[in-house]
Amino acid sequence: MNDSTARQTRWQLRPWQTILLFGFLLAVIYGFGSFTFDFYAGAATAGFGVMGEVGGIGMFFIYVMSYFIALVVVLPILLIRRFGVGVAVYLPYAIGGLFVEYYFEWVLTRSLISLWAVVGWCVLGLLTGLSADLAYRFLPRKYGEQARAIFTGVVLGGVSFLLVLVAVTYFYVERQTGSGTFLGIAYYGVPFLLVNSAFGGYTAYAIAHDYK
Repeated sequence: MNDSTARQTRWQLRPWQTILLFGFLLAVIYGFGSFTFDFYAGAATAGFGVMGEVGGIGMFFIYVMSYFIALVVVLPILLIRRFGVGVAVYLPYAIGGLFVEYYFEWVLTRSLISLWAVVGWCVLGLLTGLSADLAYRFLPRKYGEQARAIFTGVVLGGVSFLLVLVAVTYFYVERQTGSGTFLGIAYYGVPFLLVNSAFGGYTAYAIAHDYK
């Protein structure tokens, strides 16, 4: 019995069930971060469940939640071992986020430059998942499963930062500038993001390793 067959034997869920499970968890993580981490904004806090003008500090959840994001994206990739799993895990977040983004940032605040920016946010999510697929697919196998999982987590975190930076730079009517913005705290947040993403990839490997 080869390694792939052994994993499928021990892991009880089917691939589509695994993707739905981790896709749901990913959407919960992003939702939790979006609607609660704006409390880091201090006096600019909009309140629970409200997306207000917080000068980009509310995006700090990208840095803080990177461990959990890497974990729930890399783990199904290791369990299913099929190209495209990363994109599929992001689908529930992208589809659900389409309506959430439309309501909060187009209908309520009109902070986006156009309606296409709503779609753009969702597409960037899918591209983030694709980056994990590509990293795991093309990283040489000679580095071992553990190193590949860790590096996949790092790539996921790095690409996530870059794509969010694209969104906050080009999707909004008002450009964010200053120390309180997403890019303004990057010097402090990005190292944590990459380290947390690496640990998320390693944790995914450790869990998947039990299903050999």
